[in-house]
Amino acid sequence: MNTGLREITVDVVVVGGGTAGPMAAVKAKEANPALKVLLLEKANVKRSGAISMGMDGLNNAVIPGHATPEQYVKEITIANDGIVNQRTVDAYAQHSFKDTLIK
Repeated sequence: MNTGLREITVDVVVVGGGTAGPMAAVKAKEANPALKVLLLEKANVKRSGAISMGMDGLNNAVIPGHATPEQYVKEITIANDGIVNQRTVDAYAQHSFKDTLIK
């Protein structure tokens, strides 16, 4: 039976395609370009990891006078097929823009 599985040998395995995972993989490769680095992510990049959840883009997406936390929650809910904690996403959206402004 052919399962489609194959065996590979690597030096470093990074688990998680959020913000830290890819950076860890890049830093490992920069530290030693000869390393074989494998980055594992659990799902399609469109709906998995911190970046898809809007962590990097939140401060651009929820700008007072241009977008609302409610709009952000709606978009994140749609993007994740409804599998989100809307109260948590809303709390994040309510506070993130003002907390990260450069003063």
